[in-house]
Amino acid sequence: MSNLFTLSSKLAAQLDQELMGPKVGFTLQQLMELAGFSVAQAVQKEYAIDDLNKNKKVLVIAGPGNNGGDGLVCARHLKLFGYNPVVYYPKRSSRTEFYGQLVKQLDFFNIPILEESDDWLQYLKPEQTICIIDAIFGFSFKSPMREPFGKIVDEVSKIDNTIPVVAVDVPSGWDVDEGPTSETYITPSLLVSLTVPKPCSKHIDTAKTSHYVGGRFIPNHFAEKYGFKTFKYQSTEQVMKL
Repeated sequence: MSNLFTLSSKLAAQLDQELMGPKVGFTLQQLMELAGFSVAQAVQKEYAIDDLNKNKKVLVIAGPGNNGGDGLVCARHLKLFGYNPVVYYPKRSSRTEFYGQLVKQLDFFNIPILEESDDWLQYLKPEQTICIIDAIFGFSFKSPMREPFGKIVDEVSKIDNTIPVVAVDVPSGWDVDEGPTSETYITPSLLVSLTVPKPCSKHIDTAKTSHYVGGRFIPNHFAEKYGFKTFKYQSTEQVMKL
């Protein structure tokens, strides 16, 4: 992993800000839609539905920020792909109307949404769940971890060697630049880096964790401005295995 190009949290934030600035004109909603779709496609590649798991669930754990929004979008696309997602969304964001719209869309697709008081622990069993989507914290995470997410990460970390965990951009409990810095953190079976890998991805154990890049929405000239080249996605693919 030492030769992998990564983009620091500071530059990643600048890149996103420029994409959503007046010159380029992307909206947060557009980027979130593409990110969530990419994560769903990576899940389909690594954990395809077969006769043994066709009735199992995919547990999507969504945090209150943009990373959680990516998870909500991912859940909708997984439903369209034929999976049975269940969303645990203990702290709903009220910052923008868009997050509420994402919840309405999940209701429209009859995707169960669990609140903080609901029994989400029932899905932490291999016989129940294909994989867990860790969409709790993104690259803005700073320790210490506030509740109820500390307890959530603790519970997931106990079973991340028995149920595959898919981390969206940054595994929860990891600092985006430094890697695992919290006392409790999740070890993913699959990491989906969005746009470009972050420095924490160099800390994954490649014997345990597959690594994809997704978020196919920038041209090469823009990537070169930030010091990297766009990835060689195949055909219409939205993700690429690194």
